[in-house]
Amino acid sequence: MSLPTMHLEAVLFSSAKPISIEMLEEVFELSKEEVQDYIDTLQRELEEKNRGIRLRVSGAGIELVSAMESADYVGHIRKREDKLSNAALETLAVIAYKQPITKAEIEEIRGVNSDKIIKQLLTRSLIAELGHKDTVGRPILYGTTDEFLRSAGVESIEALHQEVSETEG
Repeated sequence: MSLPTMHLEAVLFSSAKPISIEMLEEVFELSKEEVQDYIDTLQRELEEKNRGIRLRVSGAGIELVSAMESADYVGHIRKREDKLSNAALETLAVIAYKQPITKAEIEEIRGVNSDKIIKQLLTRSLIAELGHKDTVGRPILYGTTDEFLRSAGVESIEALHQEVSETEG
């Protein structure tokens, strides 16, 4: 089956969230390799034609995003969106690096109460409850979500840890 990349672009554009390769295989009735070829082709076309959108692959799936070259202009639109506070970013970084982690462990690292920030991160689906620690009181364990991976633009927590290691070294 010959699939024009415009169909892949349309499907990705119409989705409110990243789409897995498995879902694209099902939608287009193609093998994983064929889907990957179309993804690579579309990615190349968008870059070569200097389009305002790009493909981003993360642990959450594949999605269309605005081109980095357009960041200043897109930023004007996005200014009104809620930004995470420095405290929320710090808490998110601790969770991403140490997960699974309890609230008490987060607070021990940060040195301040983190109730409000944890609730905010849960509401934004950047973190999730992963279960309970097998200790006295069975505290909740927190970890990052696919939405966090998508927002951070990384494929996996391991890839994020690798990036951090490279910048530290």
